[in-house]
Amino acid sequence: MAGLFCLIAGGTLALSEARADKLVFSDGFETGRISLSRWNPQVYDQVGGATLVSASAGGPVRSGEYALRIKLSLDDPLDPAGKHRSELRPRSHPDEIAYRAAYGVPHVYEFSIFLPSDWMFDGPEIVAQWHAKIDLDAEGNALEPRRAPPLALRMTYLETPPGSGSAVPAWNIVAHWDATSITPENESTVTTVTVLEPLDASADLGSWVDWRVEVTWDWRVGGAGRLRVFKAGVEVGSYDGPNAYNDAEGPNSKIGSYKWDWSDPPDLRVVYYDDVRIWRDIVYMPSLPSGGVALLWVLLAASGFMTAAQKRTLQRKPRVDSAK
Repeated sequence: MAGLFCLIAGGTLALSEARADKLVFSDGFETGRISLSRWNPQVYDQVGGATLVSASAGGPVRSGEYALRIKLSLDDPLDPAGKHRSELRPRSHPDEIAYRAAYGVPHVYEFSIFLPSDWMFDGPEIVAQWHAKIDLDAEGNALEPRRAPPLALRMTYLETPPGSGSAVPAWNIVAHWDATSITPENESTVTTVTVLEPLDASADLGSWVDWRVEVTWDWRVGGAGRLRVFKAGVEVGSYDGPNAYNDAEGPNSKIGSYKWDWSDPPDLRVVYYDDVRIWRDIVYMPSLPSGGVALLWVLLAASGFMTAAQKRTLQRKPRVDSAK
C-alpha cells in the first residue's frame, strides 16, 4: 500500500505539469450555447447544421446538461469548394482561425461521439478529422492542391462475413503524409496509412463512444511522428512514423460531418458530440495498479491539479485510458 501511495504521489507531481497551462481547449457545451470565440464553424445550414441538445429535454448527452448536435443533409448548401460539410474547428483564443498543433510537440485530443441507433451505413465519410493548411505564396495564392487530411476518423462499412454481400457500419481511421515541401498537383508524393481497418460499430450505435488520440505531428522520415488511438479506453490503432504534410503550420482538428459521396438513402446525417478537449505538451498519466487510477483522480481533484472540465469526467463511466 505504501508503494501505491508513493506511485500516486509521483504521478500527482508529474501531472501538476499537465494542469491548466497544458489544456489548450475544453468545451462540454455547458454554457448552453456554441461559443464563436471558442469554435470556428464550417456549417452551411445556418439554422439546423449545428445546435445543442439538452438532457432535460431528452437529448443524448455524455455528461452535464448539453451536447452538440451536427446535422448534414444532401440538400444543404455546399461549402466554397462544392463539398457537403458541417464541422466546428476549436480555437484556443478568439483571434485564431483554428488551433494548430506545433510539429514535434505531443498532443492529446479527446471527444465523445454518439451515432443514432438508426445509422445507415454508406461509403466512407468523416466524423472527426485533423486538417492541414496548404502553403501559400507571398500574394496568398495556393502553392499546392487540396489534400486528404493527415488524420481522419471515418464511418464506413464492413462486409461480414467477407464475400457474403452483407455489411455492418464500421469505424475506420486513415492517415496521410508527405515529406515533400510542396505537394504536386497529382499528389504522387502523398502516402496513405490505414491506422484502423474497418471495425464493426454495430454495438456502438445509440451509445456514447469516448475517443482519445495521442499524437506527435511530424512529416519527417525518422522524425518524432507518433500516433496512438483509444476507443472507450482500449487502444485500437497505433503508428510510428511520418503523419503530417511538410507545411509551414501544423494540423488543426475538427469535429462534425464531412461526406463527399451520397447514396439515396441515406440523405441525412446526424451526429452528437460532447466533452471535447485538447492538451499540448502533456505529461501522460502513469500506469497504476488496480484501484490506483480512481484514487489518483480523487487526489488530483482535492489538490487543485484538475481543471473544471477534468472534474466533470469523474461523473462519467470509468475510462481505462485515464491510466495511459
